Amino acid sequence: MKDAVKNVVEGKIGYKLAAKSFSVPQTTLESLDKNDPITVKFKVPLGPKEKVFTDNEEEELCKYIIDMESRLYGLTMKDLRGLVYRLAVKNNKRHPFKNEKEEAGKDWALGFLKRHPELSIRQPESTSSARAAGFNKQVVDQFFNFLGNVYDEHHLTPDRIYNCDETGISVVPKTKSKIIARKGRKQVGAITSAERGTTITVEICFSASGNFMPPMMVYPRKRMDPQLMINAAPGAWGVCSDSGWMTSELFLDWFKKFVKFSGATPEHSVLLLLDGHSTHTKNIDLINEARTHGVIILCFPPHTTHRLQVADVAYMRPLSTYYDHQIMAWLRSNPGMTVTVRQVAEIFGKAFIQASTMSTAVNGFKKCGIWPYDPTVFSETDFAPFLMIDIQLNVSDAPASDNSSLIMESSSTEPATNNQNAPIISEAISVAATLTDAAVTPVTVETETLSRLDTAASISASTSLSTNLVTALTVLPNTMSTPEPGCSYWLDNSDLHERPRTPQQSIFGVVSPQQIMPFPATTKTSRSTRKRGKTAVITSSPYKNELEETIKKKEQAEEDKQRKKGLRELKKSEKDPATKKKRVTKKKQGAKNRSLNENSDSDIENTPCLYCKGLYLDSNEGWAACSACGKWAHCSCAGVDDEDADTVFTCEHCEQS
Repeated sequence: MKDAVKNVVEGKIGYKLAAKSFSVPQTTLESLDKNDPITVKFKVPLGPKEKVFTDNEEEELCKYIIDMESRLYGLTMKDLRGLVYRLAVKNNKRHPFKNEKEEAGKDWALGFLKRHPELSIRQPESTSSARAAGFNKQVVDQFFNFLGNVYDEHHLTPDRIYNCDETGISVVPKTKSKIIARKGRKQVGAITSAERGTTITVEICFSASGNFMPPMMVYPRKRMDPQLMINAAPGAWGVCSDSGWMTSELFLDWFKKFVKFSGATPEHSVLLLLDGHSTHTKNIDLINEARTHGVIILCFPPHTTHRLQVADVAYMRPLSTYYDHQIMAWLRSNPGMTVTVRQVAEIFGKAFIQASTMSTAVNGFKKCGIWPYDPTVFSETDFAPFLMIDIQLNVSDAPASDNSSLIMESSSTEPATNNQNAPIISEAISVAATLTDAAVTPVTVETETLSRLDTAASISASTSLSTNLVTALTVLPNTMSTPEPGCSYWLDNSDLHERPRTPQQSIFGVVSPQQIMPFPATTKTSRSTRKRGKTAVITSSPYKNELEETIKKKEQAEEDKQRKKGLRELKKSEKDPATKKKRVTKKKQGAKNRSLNENSDSDIENTPCLYCKGLYLDSNEGWAACSACGKWAHCSCAGVDDEDADTVFTCEHCEQS
């Protein structure tokens, strides 16, 4: 026993090998009294293994993971294992992780998920940066202000509130349902009609009361074939376009049927919610038709339909799933055959009937906060992705509205008192302090800047803060006088003081999770692009006038472009005598050629004179063409020598312009 204890104390062998080598009981060897002079008591933990982190530390790590996911930068299992390893190493934690891989084990990660059931592994949906920047509190509040004003003015009911949207279907469905297969098989397939299919656009529309309008299907064809709509959904109809996409003319035709379906009249107004596609918002004929029949058209803000449009939120996914089920059912019933555009209407009709339920429509409008009206349906967590993009909002580009319009700028509130300013200043300082943690180059705040804030007078002039704090302190006084309506700065301002931002605030002793993997922050660079859309009631007078003015400017710009093009061609022709001679004069023709022209149906050869309106076939003299507009005139009327082929003629109208 003494020899065994000696070898164990010196670290030559362990308990198990010492017990076997010296033939002593291992339990006795492990439980010797520490007061015994021949040995030292070794502490052997009983029960499960020791935790790497405490419960509070794991709770902070859990909140950090949720914050990252809400900002659209969720962690994968590999990211989590790497983060946990670095946390353990930098905070001097005893851990069983392997240093070679520099990450925690799979068992620890799975155990962490079991200990925190609020976490789960999910398949994320792709969300563009434009959607992350577009869906923010200020824009959404403006939309709900427009919506609330429409409700108050027209006293709408659920059966008079509609949402319409387009979706694309194909003989190859976009969504594939999961199937049962042998476990461990590397690749699982399912039969389809083709590698790629022709896209057919379908217009969907339904009300907040669950009333669905029959769909319109747009086929990529020159002429519509009635056989394509055999066994289609009841009331559905088909049209065609060159590309298979929606056009302004087709949407206007659909809108006329929508007016009949909804029963809209000037005395019985109907609200139609739609996205900002050009076929909806740049269509003057549509606006005139809607104003005539009392249809109020409200456009969603750009890049927000994934949260605000009912069709995208609640309807399109089940419709796509049911369509895939019907495609597979048809292929099983017709082995060896493929689905073509002639079967799409029948298959889609069955899926449309399955997906078009009253509960889907009612719950969808409720989920988006449109009906029942709920402007607080979105929490601060929903606006968290906007925090990652440093962009200056400009949602007040709409012109001032009259009494009949709902296009308005965000109304400013009354100036805040000094007592109300204090929380704002404190929050701005907290915001900038957090941004300082993300390795932002510190700068020195001047005393003059700090003196502009009464509540910040006690801050030292040499305090080192981030550039973002300087900006916040500079803009803040103006914000106090006319504060902007609610703007999202944090994930949840209510428990801002509870969220660790620095080592002093974190439960971790040395390094917090956010210091190891900071919240990503990107800057949106300014560049010259086309004018962005906006949320607006497009049937209102200011929007209609603005659209007409925009169309007029486009037409004028196109005319100027064509005029400049003509001038460039003129200058080019002046350098080429052959081209100049060809452009200027039209020589006399013999009686034989003139008689042939008289029997011709072409109106081009029988051109009227620009001045006397005499026809070319009735004259016997030469003609000259204007070098700018291309119109023809008698040489005598134009004052041009009939025999001079080098003369360049320009009419008085073009010279004045």
